[in-house]
Amino acid sequence: MKRIGLLVMMCCLTFALAAQKKAPKWLEKQRKAVVTITTYGKENKTLHTGTGFFVTETGEVLTGYTLFKGAEKATVTDTDGNTYPVVSILGANDLYDVIRVKANVPKKVVYLTVANEPQAVGAALYMLPYAKGKSTAFSQGTITEVSTVTAPYGYYKTTIPFDSPQAMNVPVLTEDGLALGLMQDDAGGDKAISYAISAGYIRSLTLSSVDLLSKTYTDIGIRKAWPADPEQAQVALYLLSSSQDATTYLETLNDYIATFPNSLDAYLSRASHYAYRYTDLAEATAQPANSFLDLAKKDYEAALKLGTGEKNDILYAKAKVIFDVASHDTTFVDQGWSLTDAMKTLQEAIKLKDQPLYHQLEGDIYFTMGIYEQAYESYAQVNESEIASPSSFYWAAKAKEQIPGTNISDLIVLLDSAIVRTGPEPTNETLAYLLERIDYKMKLMMYDEAIADYNLYYDMLNGHVDDSFYYYRQQARFRGGDIAGALEDIQAALKMRPQEPNYLAEEASIYLRQEKYDESIRSLDKALALAPDFASCYRLKGVCLVRQNKKMEACPLFEKAKELGDPLAGRLIREHCQ
Repeated sequence: MKRIGLLVMMCCLTFALAAQKKAPKWLEKQRKAVVTITTYGKENKTLHTGTGFFVTETGEVLTGYTLFKGAEKATVTDTDGNTYPVVSILGANDLYDVIRVKANVPKKVVYLTVANEPQAVGAALYMLPYAKGKSTAFSQGTITEVSTVTAPYGYYKTTIPFDSPQAMNVPVLTEDGLALGLMQDDAGGDKAISYAISAGYIRSLTLSSVDLLSKTYTDIGIRKAWPADPEQAQVALYLLSSSQDATTYLETLNDYIATFPNSLDAYLSRASHYAYRYTDLAEATAQPANSFLDLAKKDYEAALKLGTGEKNDILYAKAKVIFDVASHDTTFVDQGWSLTDAMKTLQEAIKLKDQPLYHQLEGDIYFTMGIYEQAYESYAQVNESEIASPSSFYWAAKAKEQIPGTNISDLIVLLDSAIVRTGPEPTNETLAYLLERIDYKMKLMMYDEAIADYNLYYDMLNGHVDDSFYYYRQQARFRGGDIAGALEDIQAALKMRPQEPNYLAEEASIYLRQEKYDESIRSLDKALALAPDFASCYRLKGVCLVRQNKKMEACPLFEKAKELGDPLAGRLIREHCQ
């Protein structure tokens, strides 16, 4: 009886051994591609730990996005205990909870080759967890269902049990030891099944220019890889310029140039960043401001070496930056950042290729230097070219205005050209030029034309004007003889600012012109109640009283006006009080 029992036990043992699957031959090598990942938040506090795996010998790792959300840095540790820093995010999808990152590995690492897809239902699979030493732990199952993430990449339901949190983000391999996917759990909590999202799909994730500003990527503090397409990368660089502070953007520019060392635009961008943000950079780094201007010069030199066929444009860009710096800060005049240096650099560009755009800058430099005749000549060259603009005509007018003997009517003609070129829709530029033209017309006593421009201004703003508009149009109407219109305008201004003494004084002047002396005096008394030292109001009130044959009352008012410095009061005293 004992013998029979022994035979049964031996048979059962033999059956159990036969049923146990042997570890695949490739297991020992492939397990070295599996890594642990540790992410850190602010103040270097551990954020998450998890698993992933290498898919290139240069250190690309596939893992779960959740591990990296909120991370400021991360490390990857292989089965031999070697730890490598994660240096960039290569692509991510937070919806599928997957991410591709790059670790800085000093030499080639063991990696998993990504399997071709799609794989068929029933295909055998292996789940390979992270394990140190010579462990051969693994789980086996099959594919029971295949759906599509995006062709040809699949999302695979498997019979491999998800029986441990350590199973998340480990590799799922084919019979040949190729990486089919990244293991994920069942959303319903069924531990008897698991899912593998395509490793090929995760490998395909890249960044576009707009991705860098999406929440998926901004929620991660680790630097992002540049788009592979240089044009997309250039767009990304531009977009980042408006969302980063001076020092962060400098780091971005440095990284961009390290990635695209032959990018001419990148050197020009960094040079202008050094020049325009030298104050911020100096404060942030405690370095001298001129050191950043020196770095800007070096970048222009590097750009000139790269852009052999574009030297004129590079010199123009350099001249413009020097001009911008010099016109705002004269501290660095002796270090090559003066208006003279800007002009010298620009002339080099013009010698290589004479272009109208260069003469616009030439005019700006001459104007800032106070050399108005040459500034006007430069703007005139632009105005005769295809790039003539509202600005070029406006600045031609401003330069010509400073030349002795200039006819103001010539300035009006230039502003006419500027206004016409702003287009049919009113802009702030149009309105500014219109006000300048009004000023010129007032100087020439072209009051009707000035009033017409005020009306045009009013129409362009659909009547949404402030009290100062009515005040100034009132003056044009008054001088042009439209007394009723002037009164209407100054009273419109007073409705907006009833406590403004100047407006009350203007109202009084109009009433005086209309010989409505009592109304004028009432306005003047209101003004003097608000501004007791308003000299001209005393004079005007005295004139009203003289017109009413009340000289005895008027004379003390003239004396008060003279005491307060009114220049006309003395003559009135001589005429009426002596």
